[in-house]
Amino acid sequence: MADASATEAWRDRLDADRRARDRQSDCILSLWAAAVLVLMLLYICIGPNPYQHEITLDPLTGGAETSPVNRLVWLGLLGLAAPILWFRRADIPAMGLRLAPLLALFVWFALTTRWALDPAVSTRRLILYVVNLVICVAIVLGLKDSRRLHLGLAVGCAILVAIDLGSWAVAPGVSMTPLGLAAIHSHKNTLGAVMLLSAFVCGTCAWSRETWREQLFWWIVTALSVVLLIASLSKTSLALFAALACATPLIVLIVAQRRLVRAGLLTLAGLVLACALFGWLAFNAVNGTDPWAPFAGVTFTQRTDVWAFVWDEFLKRPLRGWGFGSFWDIDPAVQPSLQTDAWFARPDAFTNEAHNGFLDLAVTTGLVGLVGAIVIFLRWIGGGLSLIRASLGEGHRRSLGAALVLGVFPLMVFGHNFMESSYFTANSIFGTVLLLLGIEIERRLIRA
Repeated sequence: MADASATEAWRDRLDADRRARDRQSDCILSLWAAAVLVLMLLYICIGPNPYQHEITLDPLTGGAETSPVNRLVWLGLLGLAAPILWFRRADIPAMGLRLAPLLALFVWFALTTRWALDPAVSTRRLILYVVNLVICVAIVLGLKDSRRLHLGLAVGCAILVAIDLGSWAVAPGVSMTPLGLAAIHSHKNTLGAVMLLSAFVCGTCAWSRETWREQLFWWIVTALSVVLLIASLSKTSLALFAALACATPLIVLIVAQRRLVRAGLLTLAGLVLACALFGWLAFNAVNGTDPWAPFAGVTFTQRTDVWAFVWDEFLKRPLRGWGFGSFWDIDPAVQPSLQTDAWFARPDAFTNEAHNGFLDLAVTTGLVGLVGAIVIFLRWIGGGLSLIRASLGEGHRRSLGAALVLGVFPLMVFGHNFMESSYFTANSIFGTVLLLLGIEIERRLIRA
């Protein structure tokens, strides 16, 4: 009897030691994944050419000059992420099954490189985005906790805020451009996008902290990021920040309601919009005026010209598209925008995107790629909102703060892509962060 008790105690000690080692290994791996996350965030926000506020054109291609450092950095990040995938290899099959729709979309992207306008560029850009995907999967599997992911993003954003503030203070002449503050970034709109991300991530982090010291620190970082956002004079980012500040509490309020109430609120909103549209059309019919007259001169800073051109090119290959990433910044002998006399084809009016992410996907990957990308986008939006609702039931501030990032950020990027191109765009700030958060949403839904 005594021997049996001693054996049982010995086994308990072994189990306790094993659990302690597992916890220590998990902590070390999480710290490693967080470091990769911060490094990746710093690189996509700063880029390989800090303080280069003017676009340098490649004389051979006529497109934006590609830095050879870019692929080396991404391969370096991939090398740093490889050990995480090895130690988390047991979780890869389940993640692969959950990411099956996304992987199928990447297969279609790979097929489009076969008929791309510039196959070499198309293939390179797809490989780079696959590297982005693998690194994001490694980070998510390494952290295995949305709260850790949220904190890692917040730490990266805080470092960026410190870098930009230091740049503005130490080198104001280099940091300021005629259009607005750019600091260490390539353009003032890039700084605006970075500070929009920082204000949102750090603001939700501040709200979710439990001690007043932590809250004070993160609220200060949030306030400084807003100051930098205003100094950037980026109208798009400022408008999106105002929309986020107003919409986030409303989203939480709606998601917290029962399903019947949510359906009723959405139906009511649809009826209000329909009544407003009907009233506007009726008013113009009675007065004999054109209902589209107020919008006749709206060009969204000449975006409508680019949209019309890209739409016409899409109609030439509506199903297959012109090849993933094979429309802008490619061989000038085949680049469609350079074969026209439109204003955006001139050297002094450099344009390398449609300023609409959905149009860019349509023209490069065709209707198949566009529909697949939208389905995945809606899947992430729905999954993120469901995670907010689940976190409200838990009643834990840190869980809710992380869920807000997962649920609200995809909605913001969805709206942002009607004016800019970031969805499935390599080296894009919002595109890379969205891919990371989308994979985390899929991981969370595996557990659910």
